[in-house]
Order: sequence, then structure tokens, then C-alpha cells
Amino acid sequence: RERERERKKRAVQREGDSEEDRERTRVEKERDEVKRKEIIAKKEQEEREAEAKREKFRRAGRDVVTGTVVLPHPGHQVGKDTEVSEQEQRCNNALKLRGLQWGAKTSYEDAWNEYRAASEAGHPCGLVGMGEMLKHGEGRPMDSAAALKLFRAAADEGDASGHRNLALCYSSGMCGDLEESQAMAVLHHHFAALGGDPASHMAMGYRHVHGTSVPKNCNAAVEFYTIPAEELVRAVQSFKGVGVVEKHPLTPSVHKPAYPPEHDEDVVDYYQYSAARGEPSAQVALGQMYHYGAKGIAQDVGEAFKWYTKAAEKGDGGAMGHLGNMYAHGTHVKADNATAVEWFRQGIDKGNPVAMAGYGYMCMYGMGVQQSYSEAFKYFTQAAEQGNQEARFNLGTLYIGGHGVVKDYAKAIYYFTLAANRGHMLALYNLALMHLNGFGTPRSCPNALQFLKAVAERGQQGQGLQRGFKLYHQGQIDRSLVLYSEAAEMGFDVAQGNAAHLLDLGATPFTAHRKDKALRAYEMSAQQGSMDSEVKIGDYYYHGWGTSRDIKKAVAHYRIASEARMAQAMFNLGWMHEHGVGIPQDLHLAKRYYDMSIETSQDAMWPTLPCLAGLWVRMAAREAITRADKWALHLNREYRSYGVDIPPSELWLPRLADIWDVVLVSILSGFLGVTVILKVTLASQRMAQQRDRRGG
Repeated sequence: RERERERKKRAVQREGDSEEDRERTRVEKERDEVKRKEIIAKKEQEEREAEAKREKFRRAGRDVVTGTVVLPHPGHQVGKDTEVSEQEQRCNNALKLRGLQWGAKTSYEDAWNEYRAASEAGHPCGLVGMGEMLKHGEGRPMDSAAALKLFRAAADEGDASGHRNLALCYSSGMCGDLEESQAMAVLHHHFAALGGDPASHMAMGYRHVHGTSVPKNCNAAVEFYTIPAEELVRAVQSFKGVGVVEKHPLTPSVHKPAYPPEHDEDVVDYYQYSAARGEPSAQVALGQMYHYGAKGIAQDVGEAFKWYTKAAEKGDGGAMGHLGNMYAHGTHVKADNATAVEWFRQGIDKGNPVAMAGYGYMCMYGMGVQQSYSEAFKYFTQAAEQGNQEARFNLGTLYIGGHGVVKDYAKAIYYFTLAANRGHMLALYNLALMHLNGFGTPRSCPNALQFLKAVAERGQQGQGLQRGFKLYHQGQIDRSLVLYSEAAEMGFDVAQGNAAHLLDLGATPFTAHRKDKALRAYEMSAQQGSMDSEVKIGDYYYHGWGTSRDIKKAVAHYRIASEARMAQAMFNLGWMHEHGVGIPQDLHLAKRYYDMSIETSQDAMWPTLPCLAGLWVRMAAREAITRADKWALHLNREYRSYGVDIPPSELWLPRLADIWDVVLVSILSGFLGVTVILKVTLASQRMAQQRDRRGG
């Protein structure tokens, strides 16, 4: 009976579980159906929003830019993801056509058409691209007001580039009638950085370094600079063509003279002429210019390969090493380890360090040869002893990983530093990580930040410096200023100084009457250690340009620059001490500053010598007056009983000052009289001597 009751109990329980399962299944099916309907409705809503967005972009592109109706892109209907990818590809092609990617050829009209097609298809990158071309005057007249409308339309859709361009407009205040607002600039840079824009990451990093409208925070700056630095490092590690960023100041300074663009042209002409004549060293140099896009030459790895091949055929070891690298990394040619090793070995026979470093790389990773860290170390060491930066970097990687050698962070830092001093990008990045994490050195956020900033500034964002320099020497001042202003916002010190110089000159209506913006640019440059900018800031406060006149601030900036051995600042302080302008008059201190100015720079000699002469006259006059007062006091004491009472200089000097012209004429007359007397006396002596000779 007990077993029967247990059996019935289990049967009832199973029946109840089955009913619960059926109920649960029914509820889940209903829930799935509701979700399916919601997904369908959401997709339909997204399609409607996408169509509305495309119509909005078409309307924006039609109303703001062209003024005419543009027909939709006659492509076939594709899915949303495919469509976005296609429009992004259009915008990437347009970037190349604008010459904003390494080695790209310029065609502004084709770039405009690509952007317009992308905007008609509903992608915000088209609006941003057209806005940038209008802002920079690329193929069309500069129209910052129209560009601003396009940037706003793109930013309303959450486009990172649109936010970045709005931030640049708010920061500079040079877009239409938009008022400058650093708070709005920070806001839009923040949105752009969240969207992954590298330029805004650099701008926010720079602001956190110096506390410009944001809290001064080294760790936050490191986080912002890490993103563009890592992006550039990935490009280098994947052997993509990364060109050279050349920084040229527009004005000469003590530390770096002005760089005329004709110098690049002369250098290129020389190497092209010598290479055409068959000189291997010139062919290698020309190949490197094409390889990295240096000296104003557009990057062209195919042309570089051609010149390397010609030089290698003539037995140049450096050309053999470069060809080996191109075959090893698949640059312009299909990757071929065997061919790379062959070129490296031929270069090693010539004793070339490039080939040695390349062969060591092949040994380190076992590419075309047997993997051997000891062989890699051997060839890296030989190349490093000849100054090869790639070999020094690879030695650092061996020491930091303990591959074939005892792990030694100190030696890794040593070799990374040697390579970084020659501009090796990966060495700079590794040094940043080691300082940030305390590998082989105490943790130092400022040092890590310095290296990360140096890496980030070697990316494509630095191309604006070269374009601005070229436009300036072509006489296109306004376009040059826009490029320099954008680079200055990202923290390029040369761009800050150049933008300040253009605003200071005010040579065009666009740059005129902007002394306040010039002062801000000089202050940004001075924050990064530019002593020339410190002197200019002192001038601005002394004269009251773009700000209220403040002699004390002018003196403070002059003193900062004079401590850095700036001759102009020393001269200014000497003049102010001589005349007692803003600081106590001190002729001896003035002479000291004048002397220091001449000792620091020979160029300061001729402007300073007249001041020293005048200062000597003032000091001599002061000494004479002091002696006259002493003699007057002595005579008054000795001969007071005889009624002698010579007044002090405080009484008779003002009277002489009132009749200074009479005094001056009297002094000149006295000199003239003495001169005449001396001349008559000498003439009489000569006549007497002649009579004596005749009588004898």
C-alpha cells in the first residue's frame, strides 16, 4: 500500500510539471512573437529614419553648398551596412584626392564629387569633407560660414569629424560670425574623441597637459595621447607607408633659423641631377626621399624601389639593404623572404649597417633563415655600432624580452633612447610605456607623456604643417593660417608660433585686427618652451596689443626669456633699466644687460652699441655732476666767510634743462673754439719749423 501511494503521488506530480511546462512554453512563444514584432517595427523605423537622414543630407548639401538640385546616386539598392561602407570608401578616396594621405595625388574637383555623392547617399562624412574643402579653400573660394553649416549638420548626426571641426571653429573663432568659446570647443572635442577622432584626442591631451579650459591632469593627457599614438604604431608595425612630418618655422630664431622652401628644391634638384648621372649615393638618397615623402616630394614607394634598384646594380650596400627591407615587408613588391635574405647578404658583404640590421631582423623571427637570437644579436650589434637606429631599437627589444640575452631593462632603455634620439617611432613608444609602468626606471607620467606626444605628432595630423608652409610661401596667407591654427589646437609648437606670426603681421583682411588671437597663440607656444614667444608676449604687454598695457607682466616675460639667453630680452631689460620704465632706473644694471646681449648674440652688437654710447654719456654726466656737487660743498665750507655760496645741482640743473639749446650751442661753440685754437697753433708751429729749415 505504501508503494502504491508513492506511485500515485509521483504520477500526480509529473502531470502537474507537464502542465507547468506547457504553460511556460506558451508564455515564451508569446514573448518571442512580441520581440519579433518589435524588431520588425524597429527595423522599419530605422529605415524611415535613414531615409529622412538621407533626405536631410541631400537638402543640406543642395541648399548650403551647391545651390542647385543634385540627382540621387544611381546605384542599385543595397543593405544598410553595405551602403555605409561604400560611402565611407568614397570619403577615403576623397581624402586621397585632397592629398591628405601619404603619397596621394591632388584632384580637388574629383574629391568634391566623391564627397557630394556620399552626402547625397546620406553619410555625414560627405558633409564634413565638403565643409573642410570650403573652409580651407581647396578648389573653391574660402567660405567658413557655409562650412560651419555643414559641420553642424554632420555633428547633429553624431559624426566625430563634424564635432572636431566645430571644436576647431569655436576654439579659433574664425568660422563665419561664430564667437570664440573654449567651453564649446572642449565639449565638441570631447564628443569627437568619444567617436575615435585622433585629432581631437590630441587636442584634448594638449589641453589637459596645460590645463587649458580643463583640469590640468597628466594621466588624462596620457589617455588621450595614447589613442593616436597606438594608431600610428599599428600602421608602422603593419609596414604601411608612414611619411615624414617636417616642421619649419616661418621666422628665424636663435635656436632654429628660418627654412626657405627654395632649399628643398635645390636639394632635390641636386640629387635628381646626380642620380640621373648614375651616382649611387645620390640614387639612394633620392630613393629615400620618395620612400618617406621628404623634402616636399610626394611619397612614392614605386619610385623609391626604382632608384634603389639602380643603385644596387652599381654595388651600393645601402640600396641593397633598402631593397631587402622592401622584399621582407612586402612594400611595393610581393613579400619574398628568400630574395630579401639575398639582398641583405650582399649588403653585408659591403659592410652596410642597413643590411646588417635587416638580416638580424630575419634571424630574430626566422624569416627565410633559421631562427637564432644569437645571430640576430650579433648583426644588430654590428649595425648599432655604425649608428643604425633600427638595430638599436631591435637590441632594446631583445633586452626587454630576454631573447638570447639576459633580460635587462636598463640596457633596453639605453638602446631605445639612442634610437629615439634619431626619431625612431617605436622606440619613442616603448620608452613611453616603460616610463609609464616603471620598467627599468621610476614611474614618470610627465616623461611618458612627452614620448607619447612625440609619437602622436608624427602621424598624418602633422601634414597640415607642411601644407601650411608651402601655402605661406605661395602667398596664400589665409589658407596657411587656417592650417596652422588647426595644428596649433592639436599642440604642435611650430604651428602655434607660425599662426601667431601670421596674426601678428595682419597682412590680409582675414588676419588683420586679431592681436588678441595672436597673443593667445604666442602664449600657447611659450607654454611649450618657446623663448621667442616669451619675448613677443612681453612686447604685447609693453605696447598693450590685444590686451591692456601691463609693464610688470612685460618685465616678467622678458626676464624669463633673458634667463634662457635671449639677446632681445636682455636688450629690452637694459633699455628699461636705463630709462626707468616699469622698473627702477639703474644705469649699471642696464650696462650689464647690454653687455650680456652682445655676448649672447653678435647680431645684437650694432643695435646695442649706440645705446651703450648714450649710456656712457649719461653715466659720465652723472659722475661729473656728482663731483661738481662735492667741489661746491667743499668750496662753500672753505670760503663761506668770503661770501662764496655755490648752489647744488638740484637747483641749477633744471635751469640748464630749460635752456638746453643754449647750453648745447655753447658747448659746441667751445669745442669749435678749442679746435680753431689748436689748428692755428699747429699751423704756426709748422710755419716756424719751415722758416728754421730755410735759414739752416
